[in-house]
Amino acid sequence: MEEGKHAVEASIELEHAIGFSGIPGCLFYHPGGEYFVAASGGTVVIQSFLDPHDQYFLSGHDGPITCMAMSKSGRYFASGQNGENSDVLVWDFETKKMLFRLSEHDYGVKCVAFSDDELLLCTVGIDSDKKMIVWDLSNGYIVCSNKMNPQPTNCVSWGGMVKDIKRRDTDKYLLVTSGAKTSVLWELDPYNGELVGEQVHTTGRGEQVRENINVEFSGDKETIFCGTTSGDFGLINVRLKKLMKTVRACRLGILSLLSWPEGVICGGGDGTITTFDASLTDRQQCRLDGPVVAMSFSPDKAELVAGTSTGFVYRVRLEGLQTLLVCENHHSAVKCVAFAPESSDKFATASSDNTLRIWDAGDYTTITTAEVKDAGAPTCLVYSLDMLVSGWEDGRIRAHDVDSGSPLWTIDNAHRGGVTSLALSHNQRFIITGGFEGEVRVWELRTRELVSHLKEHTLPVRGIALYDDNFHAISCSRDRSFLCWDLRSEKKITSHKQRMGGINGVALSKDQTMVLTVGQERRVTSWDLRDQNPVNVRDLSPNLGDEATTIALSNDGTLFATAGTAMLIKLWDIKTLELLAVGEGHSGFVNDLKFSPDDRQIVSVGEDGNVFVWNCYK
Repeated sequence: MEEGKHAVEASIELEHAIGFSGIPGCLFYHPGGEYFVAASGGTVVIQSFLDPHDQYFLSGHDGPITCMAMSKSGRYFASGQNGENSDVLVWDFETKKMLFRLSEHDYGVKCVAFSDDELLLCTVGIDSDKKMIVWDLSNGYIVCSNKMNPQPTNCVSWGGMVKDIKRRDTDKYLLVTSGAKTSVLWELDPYNGELVGEQVHTTGRGEQVRENINVEFSGDKETIFCGTTSGDFGLINVRLKKLMKTVRACRLGILSLLSWPEGVICGGGDGTITTFDASLTDRQQCRLDGPVVAMSFSPDKAELVAGTSTGFVYRVRLEGLQTLLVCENHHSAVKCVAFAPESSDKFATASSDNTLRIWDAGDYTTITTAEVKDAGAPTCLVYSLDMLVSGWEDGRIRAHDVDSGSPLWTIDNAHRGGVTSLALSHNQRFIITGGFEGEVRVWELRTRELVSHLKEHTLPVRGIALYDDNFHAISCSRDRSFLCWDLRSEKKITSHKQRMGGINGVALSKDQTMVLTVGQERRVTSWDLRDQNPVNVRDLSPNLGDEATTIALSNDGTLFATAGTAMLIKLWDIKTLELLAVGEGHSGFVNDLKFSPDDRQIVSVGEDGNVFVWNCYK
């Protein structure tokens, strides 16, 4: 640290997570009645129905969660993931702590399920893993392990205890696995670890082979309901181990299924929830926004919580199927975030799900949603008080009204190959854009006319910073350089080039004497425009394993934040380049982050589809 300079004290804390992954089966109504539990990227989020600030975050995965299960009493949760660390994590609801990390699967985890007595957990790997493992929840040890047949397994469910000839419970457990072409009923002796399976007869001569994607035992454990990709559900007689009949329910597949005393409830790929009575006659139907991938009963079974693959979470009253929206979320990677100048109570995000959303920073509800079709993904975003201006992969710049979300105007062919960066002038009279082919262009906001065309970069322009006078700007590029421009004369003033690695982001200090850059060299570098050599350099991580994709400066000029491939939010002192705090939570690359105008919060967005709001303390 330089003499006379002392790092400020600062910290960050995760305040709120906006995100529901829309993964089948990854949403639960906790039996306590107050909370619902959902997968958000690689994080398990416990959220109050009534208070948006009442959240808990269970972090331990380094990739997106692929499956979840809740035990009958809500005491335990289990979550699995794919990839190199394809672990299953077991969580305790009361303590919000991880109980076990189960690391026997090699390539990924397809499904998990708790036994009814909460003593055992079954985990099934993806097709390339082919492992079915039963775990003892008292110690985390393996009870038994089985090599699955070549056919893919999509789902697993426990059915209480195996019954003897007089239909009395024995001391063996019953469970079922099902998938593309077959269902198997398993008998487990937990004392010697013996697991014996018998295939269920699911087709007769000439009948269609169906793919089951979810299974559920009836309350009396005598029947298994199987939801299929073809939109019907089958009834398997447990005693006979035979498919007895099928019932048509919806189009586009049954993505979620519940058994209840009155019959069956099916969630369809066509967005419908349909209830069937005990005679399997459909009685009621409602439609949600998107395929219904998850459903879970309230404690009294008077309502359920339902989630869609498009990121919506609803409460559905079963009497009359009345729906209440709990929250909406992006359901794909979130690419960029922006605050309006001097307004900390709202922020905007843009996602690969082709939506722009404005969020209330107080209760995290959606204020405005704008949808853009056939444009590729958004790449950059600015938020003024009356419009959202965004750049897209199709090379267009689009503006939307902040109140209605309706389109205002479009600049076609703004950049060939795509718009890669965007900045709004401080007087909000023009915008500066960077393109995939290295151009920097200035547009008059009222007329959308091209004012200046600047071409010096040879690779995509990844960041733009504007001086307070609105006449000078900094642009950075993957060509390893950042340039300072005089926008009035359309001339390059200075050029700086780092020794290796493209530049991903640039920031200009509050007093406009220092330029900060981050990029492929995995360092943060400070520059003085009067000197070709860096003033100061800091490694982003000790092993250089973190490539920063974005950088943001606090509005008071004392701090800056970086994030990137290490999935961490890092807070730095701008004078000393000392690392002050690290925030963990994202399970995918972080694409963008911004300070709120009052510097009390940082909002980060990432490939995991999450929008994280962090409290910043100084």
